[in-house]
Amino acid sequence: MEKEFQNIYDEIVDLMENAISESAHPYRTFSLASVDDKSPKVRTVVLRDFSKKNNYFEFHSDIRSPKLAELKNNNNFSALFYSSQTKVQIRFNGKTKVFYDCSETKKRWDQVTPSSKRCYMGPYSPSESLSEYHPNIPESVQFKNPSDKESLIGYKNFVIVRCYFDKVDYLKLKYSGHFRCNFMLSESKIDAEWIAP
Repeated sequence: MEKEFQNIYDEIVDLMENAISESAHPYRTFSLASVDDKSPKVRTVVLRDFSKKNNYFEFHSDIRSPKLAELKNNNNFSALFYSSQTKVQIRFNGKTKVFYDCSETKKRWDQVTPSSKRCYMGPYSPSESLSEYHPNIPESVQFKNPSDKESLIGYKNFVIVRCYFDKVDYLKLKYSGHFRCNFMLSESKIDAEWIAP
């Protein structure tokens, strides 16, 4: 790659790696889009891992979530990261792989905090209607920190979604003039080009 493209790609990697360790980083949460049979779906998820070497990033989810069914039927994804401070937007496109009840999930589950583990312990599937309980939310929906034994209930719902990207779109918004470029990744190289913002 040309030096200017390499500098931008290095910036992208630094931003992603910093977001892993800094909870307040603007790229720590991002928008992930998937497709069901009828329309695109988008939601906010939390960045949990990033690999420059293997071109992927990860987030955690609940196996009962509708997005898991969507990604099973069509594993294409688009992800959007944006910082209002720096005015840098980064979009990733590629394919997902879901890890469930395996060595990767067991190792990661041991690192998840008790307050996060409780998110996977609810008796209801994510997005399931609770209208029959309105206006009083049942006590079983309210969260409490689980014991180690109780957290095993949550593990059966825990998944890691790995997003392998093969295209990265970088956009820098500036008053003096926006600029944008694309990176196309293959196993052997990264191609880059300037495109209209």
